[in-house]
Amino acid sequence: MSSRKRSRICFSLLAAAWLGTAAAQGPQYITFDGSGVIAARRGAEVEAPLRFTIRPGFHVNSSQPAEEYLIPTALSWTPGPLTAKGVTYPKARAVKYDFSEKPLLVYSGTITVSSRFAVARDAAPGAAKLTGKLRYQACNDKACFPPKTIEVSVPVTIQ
Repeated sequence: MSSRKRSRICFSLLAAAWLGTAAAQGPQYITFDGSGVIAARRGAEVEAPLRFTIRPGFHVNSSQPAEEYLIPTALSWTPGPLTAKGVTYPKARAVKYDFSEKPLLVYSGTITVSSRFAVARDAAPGAAKLTGKLRYQACNDKACFPPKTIEVSVPVTIQ
């Protein structure tokens, strides 16, 4: 990587760190498309597929970016009525951009991120809610922007 490109990337990352302290400020590049109510049986595991839409003209780094300095897309869950057991991300696309020497692993368009949850045998039956956060870094074909975080809320019915 040329020193000029490395300097540009370092400057972009420093600017992103400085500007990215308030995740809720500024434009969001991903929207959570919502979900129906998830039916969960006590003592079982349940899968929750979540759809996200990335604004046209933008992409986000995959959950396992091609470069160490890139910020991965990551879904995390707040402890609650169900126990998170794992997250499965979609397959990333390798795309070559002018600002990188090698292809980057990215998501664009509409993606599905699935989470697996365990339901305690003694979980209280009825309505509940799962809450979490999706952290990502959006880019266009010229530059990357400060990392953002969006809130995710999914209604659950425990049976």
